[in-house]
Amino acid sequence: MFKRSTSSITNLKKLSVIIVSLAILASVFIGSFKSDNFVKRSDQAEGIGQFAQEMEKRWLEGDVEELYEKKSLICPEFISNDTKVHPSYFQCNPYYMQCFLRSLNKKSSGSRFQLEHTSFDENGNLIASFKDKKNKGPLSLKFKDTCSKIRLKPSVYSASPVEGEKYVWDNIGQSIDIDAHYVNNGEVLIWANKINLTLPDSPKHAPSTNLSHEQKKLYCAFKGGQLLQSRQFDAATFLPAKARNNFVYKFPYPWSKRKDAIDRLGKKNCSKIFSKECSSEEYEYHSTYGASWSGVYHSLGSFIESFDNKFLPLAKYKMSSKDFALDSPWHRLGVRGSDESDKEIHLYNGGGIRMPEKELRSAFRCVYYR
Repeated sequence: MFKRSTSSITNLKKLSVIIVSLAILASVFIGSFKSDNFVKRSDQAEGIGQFAQEMEKRWLEGDVEELYEKKSLICPEFISNDTKVHPSYFQCNPYYMQCFLRSLNKKSSGSRFQLEHTSFDENGNLIASFKDKKNKGPLSLKFKDTCSKIRLKPSVYSASPVEGEKYVWDNIGQSIDIDAHYVNNGEVLIWANKINLTLPDSPKHAPSTNLSHEQKKLYCAFKGGQLLQSRQFDAATFLPAKARNNFVYKFPYPWSKRKDAIDRLGKKNCSKIFSKECSSEEYEYHSTYGASWSGVYHSLGSFIESFDNKFLPLAKYKMSSKDFALDSPWHRLGVRGSDESDKEIHLYNGGGIRMPEKELRSAFRCVYYR
């Protein structure tokens, strides 16, 4: 099974297991028992607790048997089997979990717990309702996504690619969690169904690029967060540097402190930056392309991404993407594009860059304050 190596994610994952355990156990509803026998009640509770722990383990670990890779995960309404998808996609994934629970019903006819139906609560958490065949009562488990976020280390940071003190900020005393990957179509579909919003039919595993800027904000609010700030993305992707007298040094690439790091890649390095040169390779969704020090992926390359930007609201696009070749000036951390013409964007970027004329479709992420 795929394991993230980044320490910040590992630490958050350990905390998440405790939170998920409590969330699952707190959402167990046991039908009324006629017997007053304490031993019988203890046995019943132990059986439910064990089942909840097994389901929690599966939720956190995902497709450990690698059935997707073997093309043996057959749930066409939930998962497409004809696309390259990273194993981490199946961790804390409500569509995978529904597929797994259905297969459990078929394989375990003698199991004490039988899946009856699934639904989503007001925050988009998966609710799985079972029948406890032994005690003739209902059982409901709630599954919360605790796999997909990284926690931004409290520190002094600076936005934009320009060195200096103009865009310095800090998150001292704040707990800020950021989506490690793009929000995907499957996640957005859960929200859209709640508000009766019709969306184009799109692969669930692909990044969501069809929402307006305001719709992205509404989705993040539904998940208990906000649209990711440009400065927070910069903080999670710029290699850490010590701030001296409110001056933060910037390194333009997430994998090296060398100013010429992109020139030293050669013709391409799709794991570091999935650029136009990688078009001959099949794109892996929910991948680890463009990994940053913090555990955020797609620091550069992959899809155009949109943010809110408190320093300069019109500077809201990370243009670095698979649409541009490696020699494009967009392929630097902190550089932002805008769909408005304004000289301020040149000052923000430290120079003018010509925007493409085509309509922009952008991926996005959310940020959560704890």
